[in-house]
Amino acid sequence: MQIQTFQNPEQLATHTAKFIIDLVKTKPTATLILTSGDTPVLTYKKIVELAKSTDFEQVTIIGLDEWVGIPATSEGSCRFIVEENLLKPLSINPKQYTFFDSMTADLYSECKRVDELLFSKGGADLIIVGVGVNGHIGLNEPGYSFENYCHVSELADVTIQIGQKYFKENTPLTQGITIGLKHLLEAKVAILIATGERKAEVLKQTIDQEPSVELPSTVFKLHKNSFVWIDEAAAKLL
Repeated sequence: MQIQTFQNPEQLATHTAKFIIDLVKTKPTATLILTSGDTPVLTYKKIVELAKSTDFEQVTIIGLDEWVGIPATSEGSCRFIVEENLLKPLSINPKQYTFFDSMTADLYSECKRVDELLFSKGGADLIIVGVGVNGHIGLNEPGYSFENYCHVSELADVTIQIGQKYFKENTPLTQGITIGLKHLLEAKVAILIATGERKAEVLKQTIDQEPSVELPSTVFKLHKNSFVWIDEAAAKLL
């Protein structure tokens, strides 16, 4: 787990964007698992800004997670955030990307579908994630096995509370459907990005503690090619 601190979110976003662009230039057929939320939006905007001559026509993109029962058209959905800030501005063909259908009646089959896509690609070339204040990665909440592939999770109370910020009105959230941490461990490169003082405590715990399912972010210590990129505010307690 290689830790690097940047002066501010913009520097972090620029560095992350250039890393992803360079990966796609090196391997045009790369498979990327991309997160949503607030933190990666600036990175996605930087990719759009800097990737003018980069060919994204052969990449495969998979959304990290989704709120169960929230349609893709909702502004709070993973798909909406990634599409609006990256995929549409880059004019990426919808045939090249997939997100969990969290509205399906058969969530198990949806997990299996995404698992099989990743297996067919030989795993992800890169997975990029944020971290929740309770250490969750994607919607892998504390207590879920590092051996899980795609699965449905019961959301922690803090995740439900913080998740409301993505919606204009109070929205019932109970479950998530997510890429499992086994896929993260099998990805060729795993990146965690975090900004702001609110993430300082969980990052300190992540670095200080031994790997444990009770703090999912510690899974990064088990990955042979993982990076933790944070700004100075998030690094406040390190």
